[in-house]
Amino acid sequence: MKVDRVRGRVKSLYRRNNLLIKILSSYFVIVIVLLSVFSSVLFRTYSNRSIEQVSQSSENFISQSYYIADIMLINLYYNFHQLFINNLDSDLNYGLYVDQSDLFADQDVLKKLKQYVMSNPLIRSIYIYNSKADRVMFSISEIGEGIQTTADFLDQDIIKILRKPENFVSDEYFTRKVDYVINNRKISENFLTLVLASAANHGEIESSLVINLNQRILQQMVTSGSAGDLNQVLIMYKDGNVLSHDDTSMINKNLANESFTKQILQSNNERGSFISKINGKESLVSYVKAKHLGLIFIGIGEYSKLLSSAFSMQKTLLIFTIIFIFVGIILSVFFTSSIYNPFRKLLHDIQLRVRNQKKNTFLDIYDLKHIFYELADDVDKYRLDSSRMLNNKKKTLLEKLVDGDISIYDKDYMTECGVTFDNPFFLTIVLKIDTFEKVLTGSWSKNVSLVRFAILNIANELFREKRCKVEGIDNGPDYVSIILNVNSGNDEVLNELIETTKEIQDTVYKYLKISVTAGMGDIVEGVEGISNSFQNALAASNYRIIFGREAVIKYRDIAERNRNHDLHEYPYDIEKRIIEAIKERNLRKIDTSLNEFFETLALYRSDEIQITVLQLAVLLTRTLSGIAKTSVENGEYSIKVLVSKIQTCETLEEIKKYLYSLCSEVVKAKGNDSKEDAKTMIANKIKDYVGRHYDGINLSTDTVAKYVELSPNYVRSIFKEITGISLSDYITQCRMSEAQRLLIETDYPVKRIAEMVGYPENSKHFYTIFKKHFGKTPDNYRNCIQNHASSKSG
Repeated sequence: MKVDRVRGRVKSLYRRNNLLIKILSSYFVIVIVLLSVFSSVLFRTYSNRSIEQVSQSSENFISQSYYIADIMLINLYYNFHQLFINNLDSDLNYGLYVDQSDLFADQDVLKKLKQYVMSNPLIRSIYIYNSKADRVMFSISEIGEGIQTTADFLDQDIIKILRKPENFVSDEYFTRKVDYVINNRKISENFLTLVLASAANHGEIESSLVINLNQRILQQMVTSGSAGDLNQVLIMYKDGNVLSHDDTSMINKNLANESFTKQILQSNNERGSFISKINGKESLVSYVKAKHLGLIFIGIGEYSKLLSSAFSMQKTLLIFTIIFIFVGIILSVFFTSSIYNPFRKLLHDIQLRVRNQKKNTFLDIYDLKHIFYELADDVDKYRLDSSRMLNNKKKTLLEKLVDGDISIYDKDYMTECGVTFDNPFFLTIVLKIDTFEKVLTGSWSKNVSLVRFAILNIANELFREKRCKVEGIDNGPDYVSIILNVNSGNDEVLNELIETTKEIQDTVYKYLKISVTAGMGDIVEGVEGISNSFQNALAASNYRIIFGREAVIKYRDIAERNRNHDLHEYPYDIEKRIIEAIKERNLRKIDTSLNEFFETLALYRSDEIQITVLQLAVLLTRTLSGIAKTSVENGEYSIKVLVSKIQTCETLEEIKKYLYSLCSEVVKAKGNDSKEDAKTMIANKIKDYVGRHYDGINLSTDTVAKYVELSPNYVRSIFKEITGISLSDYITQCRMSEAQRLLIETDYPVKRIAEMVGYPENSKHFYTIFKKHFGKTPDNYRNCIQNHASSKSG
């Protein structure tokens, strides 16, 4: 009965407030629909942007890893290949080809091998195999050097490889797992090995230079910086064999049958990313192919982890949606009731008479609007899709033009794609974004493609104002390309284009607050020359490292050095002065030496500069880490820290300032702690100089001060503070000690001895000083010593 009464009251309430309930219900439905649509759109947008950003950062990280390994491996290969092929090192030649053993020559070879091993943290060991002498000379980092017969050599795996020419791998890197015993300690290591060999007439290996690289160090180098959400970073050969992996058990395994590997190997793209199922989990795979090395750099991250922030956002949105729904219901009830109650009776009387007419009118208008909006949407969608198809077709054509695909030089096809060229000459310009790392992390970080689009638009508009036929293409991560069609290839036209390019640079900076560097190729004749002009423009833009940001660099200005493929000799003498200045804590010398080093680099090719800077960074890592007493591999001055920072520098001046700041930081940090050590070092340097030059008549405090590059007063002060005696007294002690020895051990006249220890001929000063020092004149001293010796023998 109670249930029936309640049900009846509810029905009665609904009949009395039918319109109010409908209004509230409509508000409720509208709020739910709007909030649901808003939350769904926001979640999808956030998820897509999250995946896009993570994918881009993963690709950037893998590209950086490829760049570091590419430079290091090619540099090592080229240096040792040149040494081996051209017989540039006499010590190595002795070890490789001489079958007679010589103790001193053997020691020279071992010292040289040690120098090569110590010069690069990536090198674990170097072997010299000589089948005629039946020996292997070796140097192993942190263990030592030695010579063993081939039968007793600790790494028998490489001996087997060298003695099986049919399975021999030469002039390229390959992986090995090596087990050997040193000092009763079993060692198991993974190597990336390079073998350079020369064979006898019968095909067997006669001599070989073997360089073993530390796989663990290589893995650390390629994973320098932040790997973001990637949980695996590996390097793989193009046949699927794993060269380097976070998990050492995976090294040398073949992954060619894995689905993600097949997708990478079958792809024609040099880099990219995709979603694939790995070990039962959806994963994001990013890759870069290094064709000249035959290697593929791969990063893998779990898809669920990449979307974790998006799922967290979804939960937050759901909570806020529910809260807003309840708030909306409460507000709807309050405002609708306050408006509705005064008119309830009036509405009740008239609603039956007007409801049908109003509903029909409303439906008619609504249906008409709905049809109109659907038609407009279809038209806009058709136009948008048609525009996208045309733009994609045009972009593909322009990409093939700059890539040199001669199969597409069909005028009708080009016209169909929206590209027409009326003039016979072409020039390509590459506009490269400066401080690209800051752009990626600054206010444009989420819209880098818009930056490139804006630069293209500015360039196109300004060139068209000059009545140039122009096409633009977004074909690089940090640059765009401009193809100009001109009627002449003379210098006057080129100069006009240069001025317009400078105007483009000013306009880009004015509106985007971003500077760009321009690389200009040669003016070429015919469409088929566009690719060559583009390659030259891209090469010219790489010389930003020398010419600086916002420069206009013509290929003709760097063509000669770019065509010269011979490496410059590494400036070892300047490098030595840099290291000595660091050890002396002399900032002025450090600055001078670094300036000299980078002035020398300014004459090199752009790729050669990068290799040389990395070689200097390796040595600075060892020196600075040694002074700061930090780890070479993982400390604040480790190679991966230096390389990561150097990668962000775009000019030689920036690299020089960074390296100077590192040296200055170490010198200043250790200045107070090692003040006494520095003074002791100076005092020892003075002692060494005096010990070698005491026989000079002009030796004085001033000459010593000039040698150590300090003021005479400061030299006197330091020397007295450290040794307890004055510098002039120390010079006299050295001279008197040597004079005493010569008087005892030789028959030289006193006058000659005086000259030999730095006193002028017939110098009474020598006699005076000697008597003051020993209590006798030089002649009396010699007579006393001789008489004493005679009486003792008698």
